[in-house]
This record gives sequence, structure tokens and C-alpha cells, in this order.
Amino acid sequence: MKFLDEIKKFFYNKRHIEAIVLSVILLVIVSVVLSEGPGSISHYGGSASSGDAGISGGSGKTEKTAYKKEKKGSQLHDLLESYYKDYAAGDTDDLAKIADPISDMEKSYIRFMSSIVDSYDIEQIYTKKGVSETSWLVSAYVNMHFKGLKSAAPGLDFFYVEQGSDGALRINNLYSSFNQTNRENVMDPKVVSAIASFEEQKDVVDLQTKVQKEYNEISLSDKDFDEFMTKTYPKKVKSWQAKYRVVAKKAKKAEEAKKKAEEAKKKEEEKAAKKEEEKKEESTESKDSGKPLYKTKTKTNLRKHSSVNSDIIKTLAKGTKVTKIKDKGKWMKVKYNDKTGYIRKMYLKKVKSSSSSSEKSDKAQKPKEGKKLILKDTLNIRKKPDTDAKRINLAYAGEKVLVIKNRDDGWTKVSYHHKKGYVKTEYLK
Repeated sequence: MKFLDEIKKFFYNKRHIEAIVLSVILLVIVSVVLSEGPGSISHYGGSASSGDAGISGGSGKTEKTAYKKEKKGSQLHDLLESYYKDYAAGDTDDLAKIADPISDMEKSYIRFMSSIVDSYDIEQIYTKKGVSETSWLVSAYVNMHFKGLKSAAPGLDFFYVEQGSDGALRINNLYSSFNQTNRENVMDPKVVSAIASFEEQKDVVDLQTKVQKEYNEISLSDKDFDEFMTKTYPKKVKSWQAKYRVVAKKAKKAEEAKKKAEEAKKKEEEKAAKKEEEKKEESTESKDSGKPLYKTKTKTNLRKHSSVNSDIIKTLAKGTKVTKIKDKGKWMKVKYNDKTGYIRKMYLKKVKSSSSSSEKSDKAQKPKEGKKLILKDTLNIRKKPDTDAKRINLAYAGEKVLVIKNRDDGWTKVSYHHKKGYVKTEYLK
């Protein structure tokens, strides 16, 4: 499974040797948990940590310089003390303040480790140059105290540390084993190359060997320690993997459901907005039917004020109908749909308006069924005789429709381009 493959890669990542560096444990983890060949495990996502302000930075080149021991009480030492304290407590919120980014999977693993580990003691911190003047490659030699065990497990952790513009040191967690394995975030190739070179240097390898030797000696002398590390610990890791897989699947489903709900909501809002616009159009057709109507002689602008320098509200196409509100010199204040503005009179031509008497006359003379009539204005053909009904087509002024059935409620059923629907009777002639 893809999930287990990612877990497998995480536990085999050589670049981030965990606080437990014993080949016996690795083989047990492999056979019991992952059923693969030898590898190494990490008690956390091998975060990058920072060096003290007194450490000299690199210039982008990965020079093979000797380890430098960090003094207790330095800025770097204090940073890692805080890191391990939060890690043992499973406090991922505080960890995120000094190590970023931390993935959801890594957070889950940190909380799991906090349930079986009491504390971490720093024996020594070693540093080397990073790829910039304000970055460092850091090895932390620590003792890991598991709950219920007398002996502590010695180990070696890797961190990549950077100094911010404010002088504060932070752990760049892009180079944690989690991200190097799962590639959730893009890493700088220069830093990746520097880490690879760092791991091959003799003093780094010698330190790893020293830690493993110490671990082997403890394992041989403490049977309870060996039993826990070779049997109990691998089982706990396997249990965490299974639980995390279930949680991850649920989270994925929840995210997909949320996305679908948001998409459905957006569609409903768009549909409601469209319906509201149609209502406004229909309302304009009805309210302004008895007022003076004009249409544009050419393509022209509807402006906010009676000035050519005024803001343009909308550009109207030739033949667009507007309703007159009042005259203002060479300009006319008009209404178009739900917008009001000004148009130069020279660009407008008056069309026959429908007076209240003519409306009554039109209503009195019902359209003859089977006869083709001309539309007085551009209007909506609706599925039902209701202004809120769905629009099935848009018919233009001057076009003909076939009358199928006249009604007493002011609507007429018509056929337009092989589609049947309803229009207001007053707009037929």
C-alpha cells in the first residue's frame, strides 16, 4: 500500500539516524513491521536545527571542516533543549514555533513518541557550516529515556539550522526525514547536497559508530532494554502506523466531502444570483411598460453623470431600449434594467411607449390561437405562466411567435423555435 510504502521509506532513511542506532532493532522493525531488508528508524522526523550565533557560517560550499562542539547555554543549545522538551511532551504547537514546517503525519508520530518517552538528555551538540553564512549542519548526541526502562538509549539526531534577520535561530524542518521521504514541500538542492556530503565525512561517521557501539553495549548488558527495543517498541510502532492510516483516510474523506459541499454551495449561489437577475429584468419589463421608451441609435455609453468625463456605468449596444426619467440639457437621465445614468440625446431615438389605455386595449383583445404574432419587445419565454418560472428561451423584439393558447391571467402560451412556453400577452401584437 502507498501509505505503508511512505512509512517504510521514513523508517529506512539513513540521513536521519534516530536516538536508537542498533542493527538488531532495525532488522526486527523490518521483519515485524515492514517485511523488508535492513534500514534505520527515527524517533521523529529528523528536523533541521540551528547552530549558535557564535558558529561561523558557510558560503554555499560544503567544505569538509571538523566538528565544532557547542557550549551549554549557547543560543543553539537552548534551542535544542526547548525542542526536546516539547518533543517529549508531544507539544506540536510549541514545536511549530521553533521548527517549521511540521506535517500532519510527523505531528502524529511526535504525539505517539511522547506516549512512550519520558525525556531526552543532550550529551553534546556538534556543528558544521551550512550553505550560507547564517546556516548550520547540526548533530545532537542525546540519551532517550523510555518510560519504564532503567537504561537510556543513546542516539544521534540531525538538524539543519538557520538564523533569521532578527538574530533568532530556527529549525528548518524542510530537511526533516518526513519531508525528505514524502516530498511534501520543495527542498533546496544545495542544502540536500550539503547534507549528503556531511553524512559521508569521517568525523560524522566516527560519531555515528561511537553512538552505535555504546548502544550495543547497553543492549547486551540490560535484558529489559533489549526486550523492549527488539520486541515491544516495534509492536508499538506498528500499532501507531495502523491507527494513523485510519485517521488519515477519515481526514481525506472529510476534506473531499468539504470540497464537494463548497462546490455545491457555489453552484447554488450562482443559480440564485442568475434567478435574481432574471427577476429584475422581468420587473423592469413590467414596471416601465407605461413610461417613455427610447433606444440607442448606435453603440453608446451609459454614464454616471451628464458629462463625457463621467464614469461609464455600462456600454450599450445599438438598439438597446432604455426608459426615460428626465431631460437634462443635451443629456437624458434614463433607466436600463436596474441601473440609472445619462446618455447624450443625440444617440437616442424615441420608440412607441405603451400607455395604460393601450395596455387595456391589448389585454381586451386576446390573441387568436394558431396565429403568428410579433413581439413588441425583447423578453423571456418561461416554462410556466409566472415571472419566477424557469426561462427556457430569450425572444427578441420584432420576431414572430405562434400562439398556442390564450389565457385570462395575462399570459399566452406560444411556440418559439420549436420550444413551447409562456409570455406576457401585453407584449404581443
